[in-house]
Amino acid sequence: MTRRRTLTRLVTAPLLLGLVVAACGDDDETDDTSADETTDSSEPADEMSDEATASSEDMSEGASEPVELETVSFQLDWVPNTNHTGLYVADALGYYADAGIELEILPYSGSSGDTIVAEGQGDFAISFQNSITLSKPAGAEITTVAAVVQHAAEAIAVRADRDDIASPADLDGKLYAGFGGAFEVPVMTAVIQAAGGEGEFESVILDTAAYEAVYNDSADFVIPFKTWEGIEAELSDEPLKYFEYTDYGLPDQYSVIIIAQEAWLADNADLATRFLDATRRGYQYGIENPDEAAQILIDENPGVFSEPELVFQSQQLLADEYYLDDDGAWGCVTAEQFAGYSGFLYEAGIVAGPDGGTLAEEPDWSTFYDMTYLGC
Repeated sequence: MTRRRTLTRLVTAPLLLGLVVAACGDDDETDDTSADETTDSSEPADEMSDEATASSEDMSEGASEPVELETVSFQLDWVPNTNHTGLYVADALGYYADAGIELEILPYSGSSGDTIVAEGQGDFAISFQNSITLSKPAGAEITTVAAVVQHAAEAIAVRADRDDIASPADLDGKLYAGFGGAFEVPVMTAVIQAAGGEGEFESVILDTAAYEAVYNDSADFVIPFKTWEGIEAELSDEPLKYFEYTDYGLPDQYSVIIIAQEAWLADNADLATRFLDATRRGYQYGIENPDEAAQILIDENPGVFSEPELVFQSQQLLADEYYLDDDGAWGCVTAEQFAGYSGFLYEAGIVAGPDGGTLAEEPDWSTFYDMTYLGC
C-alpha cells in the first residue's frame, strides 16, 4: 500500500505543477479582464500550488520511509569459515534485505546449535547430520532445512610422512585424538575393520588441540575437515593423508546442515521460506564466484583470518566438490542418503531416547528434515 501511494504522488505532483504553470500563462494572455475576475481566477491556482507543494513534501517523506525488516537470528557452530560463506554473502549483497530480513549472526557460544535452536534462543543454526541424528531422538524438536554440503567433508587423517600407516588397518593400537562426539569411535572402528583391522585403538579427547597433537606426533590420527583443516595443514607445510569413510563402506553424509525449531517454522513459514531462498542465493553466488565470495567473507570478518589464502582455497574446493548435489542444486536432502548414514549410527547402537536408553526401533528418518521451505 505504501509503495502505491508513493507512486501516485510521483505522478500527480508534476501534473499539478503543470496546471499551475498553465494557469499562470493564461493570466498573462487574458485581455479586458476585470479586477474581480482576475482575483477569482488566481485563487484556484494558489490552491493548486499549495496542494502541489504539499504533494511534493509527501512524496519526499514517502521516499525516505525505511522498510521495516524482520530479524532472523542464526547461530554459528564455530568461528566464521567457508561453511558459512553463503550467509555473509547474502547479507553483504542485500539478498536478505531484498527478502525483508535483517540477519543477526550469533557468535559461537560453546553450546551446540541443536540446543540453542531447540530452546528458542536462535531461529536457525549450523549443525551436522551426525549431531541431529543423536539430538532429535533425545528430545530436541528440531529439523534439517538445508544441507550446506552434500558429501562427507571430513575423513580420517594421519601425517603424510607416516609410512607406517598405509591403511586404516594400521591404526589398530594407535592413538586417536578426538572431540568427544558419540559417533567418533563407531566410525573409526567401522573403517578400520572394513580395511581388515580389529578396530581396537586408544582415544583421547583433545578438541581443537587434536590437530596439533597429530602434527607433533603425540597422537596418530584425527578427523579434520578436508575443506578447512586439510588445506590449513598444506599451507603450514604439514600435509595430511586421508582415509575416506565412503571408500570403506560407510554411507555418505551431509556433514554440514542448517536446522530450525519445528514449532518456529510452523509459526513463521513465510519468513523461513524467504530466509532460505536468500540463503540459497548467497551460497549459489559463492559457487559461481568463489574468489569474490571468499573476499566478502574476509571483509565481513575483519581480523578473523590470518591466512587469506586458506579462505580462497577452501571456498574453491567447496564450490568444486561439496556444495552441490549431482543435479547441480544446493541445499537439498534426499531420503536415501540421510537414512543411509543415520541408519549406520542407529545400527552402531548410539542413538538414544530422552531417557538415555538406546532406541529399540529405528526412527523414521524422513522426520529429521523438511525441504518444504527450501522448495526441494
